[in-house]
Parts: sequence; structure tokens; C-alpha cells
Amino acid sequence: MTLMRWNPWTDLDTLQNEMQKLFDARAMESGKMMGTRTFEPAVDIMEDSDKYTLKFDLPEVLLADIHIEVENQTLTVQGERKMEKHEDKKGYSRIERAYGAFTRTFSLPNNVNADKITAVCKDGVLRLELPKKAEAQPRKIAIKPVN
Repeated sequence: MTLMRWNPWTDLDTLQNEMQKLFDARAMESGKMMGTRTFEPAVDIMEDSDKYTLKFDLPEVLLADIHIEVENQTLTVQGERKMEKHEDKKGYSRIERAYGAFTRTFSLPNNVNADKITAVCKDGVLRLELPKKAEAQPRKIAIKPVN
């Protein structure tokens, strides 16, 4: 039988986190926090033998509002999804989507060739391809038989 030491602070932290989630969920349902939500696009990151691919979900973000920069092995993607101006129309009562400026920052591995990064935006998806340096790509080595 193993004795486990009980730490009451752990239970208190868990209770506090659960209570915070409950109050946050209630505020979201009532619409009180709708104006404070920020837009942060989801990103898929994939690695192949010759490149990394990042796919950002950017629906209704204009190309002119997207800025991509690489500096000191750090990739920064900034942009803004602007709320459409609307008139008070009968029946319009709720906004659930988040709007506003966003910044996503990624530390790049040393094997990325930052000079050859490409970006394409189609159907609300920004696709960045970060090619690996040639010396970082895997190579097959032939085995020579010994006579």
C-alpha cells in the first residue's frame, strides 16, 4: 500500500477553475461578454519531408487586412476581421461570431528556409508553405556491397 500525501490547495484550485468556467459560460449565454470576445483564427500545422504547412481559418478577412512577417526565426501573422456596418433592422438580435484584430506568432525551427515562404489565400483559408532547407531534408543513402 502506497501512502499519498493530500494537498488541499490542489482541490481548491480545481474548484476555483470550475467555478470560473461556470461563470464564463453563463456570461457568454447571456450575451454580456459578446463585446469582449476576440477573434483568434484556428490554425492547422502539418509537416512533410520537405516543408511545413500552416492553414489559418480566416473567413471574411480581407487580404489587405492580413500581414505576414518573419524576423529572427519568428513567424507573425496579423490581421483583422471587421464587423459589417449594419442598420438596426427588425429581427436582428444577436452576434455570436468574434471580430477584431488578431496576432498569431510561431517560433520557426532552424531548418526552415525563410526566404522561400509562400502564402496563398483561397475560400477563407490562408495557406503558408514553409520549405525546409535542402540540407535538412532526408536523403537516401545507398549501401555498397563489400567484395
